Amino acid sequence: MHETADLLSAVTATLVEIGLDETELAEATTDWKLRAELGLSSVETTELQLALKQRFGVTVDLWDQDDYTLGQLAELVGEQRSGS
Repeated sequence: MHETADLLSAVTATLVEIGLDETELAEATTDWKLRAELGLSSVETTELQLALKQRFGVTVDLWDQDDYTLGQLAELVGEQRSGS
């Protein structure tokens, strides 16, 4: 559980790095969806994919599902990093 919280913080920091509003992200919960609640554009979604690859060394296809939540994204990064 602690690792997921750390990953969620790291994913949130990555979203700030690509230009999302830090204040809005501070209010976000794990069930907020990347495009529906956070308003990620297609460009930002692609930038996030690249940033996750650079920061965590994982390849996440954000287009393989309708819209990931922050919690799902953190779990996916964690699973890929642990090789699950």
